[in-house]
Amino acid sequence: MKRRCPKCSAAWEIKGPIGFREECPECAAFVHTCLNCRNYDPVRRDCRIPTTEPVHDCEGANFCEDYEFGTPASGTAASRIRPAAHSPPAYGKISAEEARRRFENMFRDPES
Repeated sequence: MKRRCPKCSAAWEIKGPIGFREECPECAAFVHTCLNCRNYDPVRRDCRIPTTEPVHDCEGANFCEDYEFGTPASGTAASRIRPAAHSPPAYGKISAEEARRRFENMFRDPES
């Protein structure tokens, strides 16, 4: 089955489940993370499976046995949590100008 890295979009072939310490062959980013799991809810920033033990670092590798590689069902976690640093082409790229505009809007007075 072909897999795609959520960080750099590199594609590679893998057979079977993704290992706990699986890394992207191109950028060496961990793949077995909450942000890459189909069960992750980016709005709540938590797992949809109630019996899953909480993970403190959703971006880091974890040992969750309920992990299912895929885009979270309610949206892309990467685009909601870390838009500039973790937004691969599969989720949509933004230009440098758009990134700067978004950054400046974070500090703009809402009444102006």
